[in-house]
Amino acid sequence: MKAAAFEHHEPTTVDKAVSLLESLDSPTILAGGQSLVPMLRFRLARPDTVVDINGIDSLDYLHEEDGYLKLGALARHADVEDSDLIDEKYGSFADTAPLVADPQIRNRGTIVGSIAQADPKGDWGSVLLAHDGEVVAQGPDGERVIPADELFLLPYDTSLGENELVTEARVPVPEAGEGSAYHKLKRKTGDYAMAGVAARLVLDDDGRITDAGIGMTAVDITNARAREAEAHLEGERPSADLFEAAGELAAEESNPESDEHGDASYKERMIDVLTQRALGDAAERAGVVKRRVTP
Repeated sequence: MKAAAFEHHEPTTVDKAVSLLESLDSPTILAGGQSLVPMLRFRLARPDTVVDINGIDSLDYLHEEDGYLKLGALARHADVEDSDLIDEKYGSFADTAPLVADPQIRNRGTIVGSIAQADPKGDWGSVLLAHDGEVVAQGPDGERVIPADELFLLPYDTSLGENELVTEARVPVPEAGEGSAYHKLKRKTGDYAMAGVAARLVLDDDGRITDAGIGMTAVDITNARAREAEAHLEGERPSADLFEAAGELAAEESNPESDEHGDASYKERMIDVLTQRALGDAAERAGVVKRRVTP
């Protein structure tokens, strides 16, 4: 089956793209297209107009600037996977990129596109939450910054305005004594997560946790934070017992549904296990000797 006919626009600047979004009737944005193109092919999506932003060269970047790691709207999963900067300083990003689908999809799919799609089974939303990240959106009224905690509303629904384009996702540059990790359970290569956990820890000179972030994948109606687990960690020294308690709290905060891949209780148990493992890796990367937890 082929896609239904649609009008195709290729802006070369962000201002032109925003102008198109404002003037056209219900346009659809195309970046990586790894979700949209299959839907077009099978006519699950039938937009009248597509705004293709791949010609906006200014959105193709991945770098540190002004205290943030910034990923432009055209930064691909493969760019993260291949980045020495990411490999050196951003453990959760380095863990996540190779777990996204397969190499063909990673070569075209974009991090920002995945975040903006707001699929609760998407990995990057959890990473953004764990890092207290933000997205930058450009609309007819100018630019605004949306914290990750305020972005995800419902499956495939965000707080973005109707005519806004996400131009960037960003997270703070790691502090001294900071480490992060991502663990994901899936049936086979290319699958979405059955469950996933992103974890970030910041340790002070005394080895105590001063800040913690835990983002969960595929166990609620959106990517979600385990706030009680985060609070339980702060002020404590990393240990297997501490991480076990945090894993239990994260599982209690998750809200999975039973489906063909497993019942809710199984997924809660997986969140418990994955949280412990992600916290163990994050602590090791923050400079703590690793104590591998194998429940």
